[in-house]
Formats: sequence, C-alpha cells, structure tokens
Amino acid sequence: MPVALEQEIIDDAHLWVSARLIAEFLVSAVSGDYYLKPYVIAEPEVTVTDRTDKDEFLILASDGLWDVVPNEVACKIARNCLSGLAASKYPESVSGSSAADAAGLLVELAMSRGSKDNISVVV
Repeated sequence: MPVALEQEIIDDAHLWVSARLIAEFLVSAVSGDYYLKPYVIAEPEVTVTDRTDKDEFLILASDGLWDVVPNEVACKIARNCLSGLAASKYPESVSGSSAADAAGLLVELAMSRGSKDNISVVV
C-alpha cells in the first residue's frame, strides 16, 4: 500500500490504483525506476529499536513468510536451529546450528503453506 503522502498524491489527482500497480510502485521505490519518479517517494521509513540482553536473534523477512507463518512459530524454528535442536529433529534439512539453517527452514515452511508472495528470510 502506498505511504500516506503517496496516497495523498493519488487522491488529489483523482486516480484509482490497482493492486498490480501498487506492486509495481513498491518495486519502483526500491529500484529507482525513473518513469515513476514523479509519483513514488523513494525515501524509506526507518525505525531504530535498541536491542537488549534478552534478545536472542532477529528475523528479517518479507510478506511471503509473515503472511503464512506466525511470529511464534518463526521464533521457535529460529531458536531451535540456533541452539542445535533442529539438527536432531530435521537432519535432512539442517546441517548444524546456524542462522542460515533457520532461514532455510522458514522459507521451506512458507512454501509448504502455500505462500503466494516472494519469500526472503534472514536470521
């Protein structure tokens, strides 16, 4: 969905934007397509969050994961991989106890649950 200022520009011009075009806007905002420059704001929203000693890991993922995998499930998989528990549970999918293994399992889970979006995961 367009950010508030982009939505205001669309509304002021009395335009209707399809879901397909919104997806193109999002890609354009990231890649810098010049033909959409007058209509798309390319400045990212940035949030800074201080980590604490209680934080075990960070999962960065696209909607392809979050649309089909709840936070609690993703965290349990990451925690099991990083502690080495996943290696005994999923020896065919996990080589050891690493963040890369956790990311791989999360991608596999999202695909098995029929995610309809691109799936990118970093743990």
